[in-house]
Amino acid sequence: MLFESFKRMREERPGDPAFLVASGDRSLPINWRQFTDDIDLVVRLVRQYAQNEKVMLLGENSYEWIVAHAATLFAGATVLPIDVNLSAAEIAERIRFAGVSVLVYSALYSEKAHEVRELVPGLMTGGFGSLKTERFIDGVRRFFRPKDSIWNLDSIDVKRVSMIVFTSGTTSVPRGAELTIEGLETCVHAWGEALPVKPGDRTLMLLPLHHIYGLCATYLFLSRGAALGVCPDFRRLYDAVERFRVNYVALVPALAEILAQKIAHRGQSAEAALGQPLEWVLAGGASLPRLVYEKLTALGVRTLTAYGLTETTALYAIAPLSEGPHAGSAGKVAECPGVETKVSDGGELLIRGPSVMKGYFRDPEHTAVAIDADGWFHTGDIGRIDEEGYVWITGRRSRTIVLSSGKKVAPEELEEMLLGIPGVREALVSGDPETREIRAEVYGTIPEESLRRAVGALNLRLPVYKRIGSVSIRSTPFERTSSGKIRV
Repeated sequence: MLFESFKRMREERPGDPAFLVASGDRSLPINWRQFTDDIDLVVRLVRQYAQNEKVMLLGENSYEWIVAHAATLFAGATVLPIDVNLSAAEIAERIRFAGVSVLVYSALYSEKAHEVRELVPGLMTGGFGSLKTERFIDGVRRFFRPKDSIWNLDSIDVKRVSMIVFTSGTTSVPRGAELTIEGLETCVHAWGEALPVKPGDRTLMLLPLHHIYGLCATYLFLSRGAALGVCPDFRRLYDAVERFRVNYVALVPALAEILAQKIAHRGQSAEAALGQPLEWVLAGGASLPRLVYEKLTALGVRTLTAYGLTETTALYAIAPLSEGPHAGSAGKVAECPGVETKVSDGGELLIRGPSVMKGYFRDPEHTAVAIDADGWFHTGDIGRIDEEGYVWITGRRSRTIVLSSGKKVAPEELEEMLLGIPGVREALVSGDPETREIRAEVYGTIPEESLRRAVGALNLRLPVYKRIGSVSIRSTPFERTSSGKIRV
């Protein structure tokens, strides 16, 4: 479906913009003909230098990055997107672990790539976004024959392992999930059924592309013909929304909150602030605080949620735009051929189907724990699916606090309540390992005495075993993973 949709856009809408790139105070389009020509060129380079090999991608969000990623997928190699915030030593460790033979990097990270190359002798490297690269590409383009074009194929193999994406868990060492193009297509299909994305629309390529959420959102928008404004720096989010005149955008909750604040500072609604409506925001990657939902709703922006994991190619649930709001839910179970979801007897959300990973790379032990004998992937999230098919997540199995009484408490439930206190921006609930007392730490603008009174009032509404025993205020925001989750 992805390959075929790219091929269709190339044939039927070659002049339509696939990307919009900022240039001064303007945005310059890159059309589908150029985009697919560039993919074709890089496919041939991958086939020549990295056929059936593993290729690691290091770089900020850019047009060149997604060209390299799509080309590696279509060429039959395996691509490993990597977090630019990792050190050279950490990147080198993953290269050795995965058996990567080629590192492709952007000019912005050429110094880090050089450090990695010194740590991994024999590693083949190639850059993009530099004048040297452009001259090389122009030189090799003359030697390729049109009959060898990737776009002459009717289809490609979608069932093989084509990506190894490292998980972004908050409490454990990241593992490499082995994903397929078929899984990516499954997510894109389900999201496309829920969201009215169409040619002529404008959105952003903003989310980190080394995360599966950012990748799935990008391929969804491209496959449906929407033009992607390239935004490599989330700090320029509002400027990018305004510059590219986007219709909608996929964000993590932390960025959704920033966008809501920026809009509210400039007008009574998104349309008043931006000069045109912002139709909807898709929030995923972490739970969406109710206050953020309410802020965006008050600004006239429909706020939708999506839920999935790296291991499920970002798929489990998504809120359809056509249905009414279900504030607090993680969306509606995905409606896609071959995908099944259910809740285990212990309350854990399970899923099986083509979107589920093949396994953790070189880790059969953890693979066997995550995927049972019947093919069900165990998400580790505790929740329920209501009669309408909406998913409600109440906790994380690995974070569940077990009290000395044997009672179990989901910290996420209490964190959501704390975030409802005016002045509380971030909250983290945990259990004291010695006393088994529930304790909370918050970041915000609320005075300490006001916080204690608010927590005391909250405790009166809670069962005794769920009450917060101690609370403290920190002076700085919590450290977060690159996907926006608080690092536990």
